[in-house]
Amino acid sequence: MKERVIYRNATLLEGSDLKVREEAYLVVEADQIIDLGTTPLCEGMDLDGALVIPAFVNAHTHIGDGIAKEAGVGLSAEEAVSPPDGLKYRYLNELSAEGLSRSLESAIEELLRNGITAFGDFREGGVEGTLALRNIMEGKPLKVVIFGAAMANPGQEGYLTEQEGVAGAAHGLGIGDVALFSETELASLKSLLAAGGKKLAVHGAETKAAQELCFNNWRKSEIIRILDFSPELFVHLTNPFPGDLEAIAEQKIPVVCCARTNCILADGLPPLDKMIELKMQLALGTDNLMFSSPDMFREMDWFSRLARGQSGQADIISSKEVLSIATLGGARALGLEDRLGSLEAGKAASFIVLNTGSLALRNCRNLYSAVVHRASPVDI
Repeated sequence: MKERVIYRNATLLEGSDLKVREEAYLVVEADQIIDLGTTPLCEGMDLDGALVIPAFVNAHTHIGDGIAKEAGVGLSAEEAVSPPDGLKYRYLNELSAEGLSRSLESAIEELLRNGITAFGDFREGGVEGTLALRNIMEGKPLKVVIFGAAMANPGQEGYLTEQEGVAGAAHGLGIGDVALFSETELASLKSLLAAGGKKLAVHGAETKAAQELCFNNWRKSEIIRILDFSPELFVHLTNPFPGDLEAIAEQKIPVVCCARTNCILADGLPPLDKMIELKMQLALGTDNLMFSSPDMFREMDWFSRLARGQSGQADIISSKEVLSIATLGGARALGLEDRLGSLEAGKAASFIVLNTGSLALRNCRNLYSAVVHRASPVDI
């Protein structure tokens, strides 16, 4: 018989609209929410008014470089993380298989402690790197969507053959530096991904240098060029050219914003205000573990404050919308919205319980704003 667990006397943020339900209950069976509501119950675990929210979906990470936390601060993106000579690759190349496994295990534990239920990881190391993460994830209570990458670079012998193997092992491919790909390579990647039902995720317009190189070589921005090859997810868009955002918005392709890491690498600030005005499909990611903690509370706080500051409009976005971006927005970006991202009957029982009596959260008059601007993993 499947065990049924009842949580009662909670404040829930229910459904895709995160509606506040006070004195509510949540019934879980076989890791699935089977019922929730506000009828008073006497049985079950008393949460004493604690706030229950959907667990976070961290839509863009590089957990592999957690082996070198803070090592690259003060370096540019090219110096720190660009293959094959960026600092992170020097650390990764020195790792044994056992060392990589230990590093990935540690990163997964850190994600869990930050209330993350799923993440989209750009996985370095070719097929071997992808399989290492898949093996580590077996039996773990969180979901990963892996965007793998070949060890070879575009233009090198064997690149496409290696990417075919990576695509077979991963959920899709993660690429960047669009200027470096030939038309033939991009067309081949599109075909092999389509044949396998796999996704193409793209670091797009991350740096000015990458955008300028693409325009100089192809007379198109990275964004406009790659749109011909069916990307399903964009990351960054820190330095879009005129028309880039509008083109993505028109095709309704999700965008993952990683403002904290963009800033530490001095790549600039993503135009969050413009993205919001265009009603783009947004998600949040903490990006490189090397530079940023996988703390979605911090990521929400940054996003909210930057968007208001950029626009000069205090009401450009609500705190509820920011929380939705960090939960359901990420789930949609990774294709996980049927199971994750909101508290609804039939979805996975994946939620965070916050202590509203903590020093940070007591006396708060707006639950959504408290979660976005004040809460931290300490409050879980």
